[in-house]
Amino acid sequence: MSEISSRISPVISLLLPIILQIAGTVGSMGQQPSSQGKTPPPPASRSQASRQLLAVRGEVTRVKPATKGFLLITIRPAKDFPEVTVLARENDLVGSAVGRANDSDLLGLLIESDHDDETITAAELNEGDIVSVIYDPQLQNKVLEIYLR
Repeated sequence: MSEISSRISPVISLLLPIILQIAGTVGSMGQQPSSQGKTPPPPASRSQASRQLLAVRGEVTRVKPATKGFLLITIRPAKDFPEVTVLARENDLVGSAVGRANDSDLLGLLIESDHDDETITAAELNEGDIVSVIYDPQLQNKVLEIYLR
């Protein structure tokens, strides 16, 4: 699955689970209950299992400690959107975004970067870094994934 998702654009990879869930719901509407007496779960439990995630891409403007082991990271997106503050663990790994702006060098030999070929954590993010963050607003803006651009 990871091989397939690496070829899919980031927008499609975010929408794919939602599309599969909708397709499964629509496909199961026309089916009759099985003869073994098992009934599908009620619709209320299905909606509790699904959750709405949000994403933001922008510049890190502030990183400050929240509680032990946690950070509050403030991100300023494009000019038409408000700042977002998310809650991340200090040891959350930061991934590399696909298609970084400075990827003109094939082997990575000509361009120097602070974060090239290293695994960093949320605690090592600096003000001014451009990041993409997926977070859950129902869990106090808890970070699920962070990508460095």
